[in-house]
Amino acid sequence: MPGSILIVEDEMLLAMDLEDVLVEAGYTVVGNAVDMHQAIALAELHGNGIDAAIMDVNLARGTNGVETAGRLRAGWNIPSLFVSGNLDEKTRARAMEWEPIGFVGKPYSEREVLSALKSALA
Repeated sequence: MPGSILIVEDEMLLAMDLEDVLVEAGYTVVGNAVDMHQAIALAELHGNGIDAAIMDVNLARGTNGVETAGRLRAGWNIPSLFVSGNLDEKTRARAMEWEPIGFVGKPYSEREVLSALKSALA
């Protein structure tokens, strides 16, 4: 039962590839954000229509994915799936406060991302 996903990724090629994977799997992508400000704007626009966010840790313009995930969870109860090459123990511990869907390291396989989303949104 696919849902609506917000992609928060500052590397546009990765975001576009991820969007293709999600759409092909039946998900709706409500938008792509490169930083916290764009993610918040999309949440304000789509709010309760977003089932999950796919979140990188290091975002554009000096913003942080863990902080962004916190804002999305606190404001709209949107859980995040962290997909990042920067998932050290300290980052994971900080992210756990926001009850993430999970963590997938980069480079990732399509199967890993889709499997994490499917089990979380089931």
